Amino acid sequence: MVEDDPTVDRTPRDVLLESLLARLREFVASPLTPGSYVLRGLLPPTDDDRGARVVLWDGQDLGSTYALEIPLLDDDGEEIPHDQVIAALRVCLTHREALGPPSHDEVFPVPVLDARRHFLSFLGSVDAPPLTLADALYLPLLSLGSANDAVPIAAPTAAPIDEDLEDLEDEPGEVEWRLLGFMLVDERYARYYVRRTKTGDVWGLDCCMRDEAGNVGSRGGTADMIFPALASSHDLERFQRPVSDNRCQAVYDLTTWC
Repeated sequence: MVEDDPTVDRTPRDVLLESLLARLREFVASPLTPGSYVLRGLLPPTDDDRGARVVLWDGQDLGSTYALEIPLLDDDGEEIPHDQVIAALRVCLTHREALGPPSHDEVFPVPVLDARRHFLSFLGSVDAPPLTLADALYLPLLSLGSANDAVPIAAPTAAPIDEDLEDLEDEPGEVEWRLLGFMLVDERYARYYVRRTKTGDVWGLDCCMRDEAGNVGSRGGTADMIFPALASSHDLERFQRPVSDNRCQAVYDLTTWC
């Protein structure tokens, strides 16, 4: 259970809601499933609500709107991984009739379906719809940040091993990077461009979209952990790819991990 402390700037529930909003904002314009509903809103829980309310509509008729009330945590009290959130939402969308009669939101004229039990029952289920290639492409964007949000990377302590990484050693504390762009190169991997805010250096980070069996995977969601770890330990140089890309100083292959 998440308990809020009103005296702090960001409560634990705020953090969970910020994470959920970041995960869902791509569906404001793109439907959760082909030809289905898009996101009209995400309503934070009130004191009386049992979960966040994901508000959906067909993108044209406001009268098509309804909300799914979903939990912020799984049965063990842990945050739910991005791919499982999306898969469970898609299941609830296709099993809407099984969710029972709606209640109504206290502020907006929107019917609310209690999807918490169904949502949790499909987390990690083999019956949940698989991720799409578009989902996999979005995961590193979500984890690496946006063009407006600098990503902090812990400064290294080891000696540098190449010129591209040499200037990292002179700045204690944190090093900030910004995500500049990306490209789905082919069916198997995508490239994400990041710039170090202090030097202006741009690197390309290649992330894998599929596992060894060819299935779309969710490993790209770990890019925010793998990239900082390699950068701060001066280990990126070992994974530089011998490719030419005039949009960056170097391209690094992160597909072993993400």
